[in-house]
Amino acid sequence: MAAVGIALGLLFSLICYLATNLSPGGMITPGWLALTLVEDVRLAGMVAGVTLLTYLCTRVMQNTMILYGKRLFAAVVMCGVLLQATLYLVLQNQFPTLFAHQTLGFIVPGLIAYQLVRQPPRATLMSTATVTLGAYVVLAAGMLLGALPSS
Repeated sequence: MAAVGIALGLLFSLICYLATNLSPGGMITPGWLALTLVEDVRLAGMVAGVTLLTYLCTRVMQNTMILYGKRLFAAVVMCGVLLQATLYLVLQNQFPTLFAHQTLGFIVPGLIAYQLVRQPPRATLMSTATVTLGAYVVLAAGMLLGALPSS
């Protein structure tokens, strides 16, 4: 199911990008978020919170140093990874199943925050939400119809 979710997200992200010239938080992000919504909604909420913190930290960093291009991308993703890893270390004992198989989840907040910095934030959030919802609907329908295994 994970491969199908990521593939759906890639397909819908590509369609969104070609139609609107907006990146919905990166190409793999909507598929991963749709999988997260299917498996555990709490994790999706946590990713949203870490994304907001990453975006705010990036704006503060941009006021103190010159960030553009590859340096901006690396700084934003690293900030997201550090915030997500900190949250993991703090919450792993209380919620061990929340982080069971979440390797990609350490990168996703940084990818979304990077697009929030590069594009208009409202448009980025709308495109990310729309593409994620599309992938989620297809995944949930596939599970309900029995075409995909339920998690």
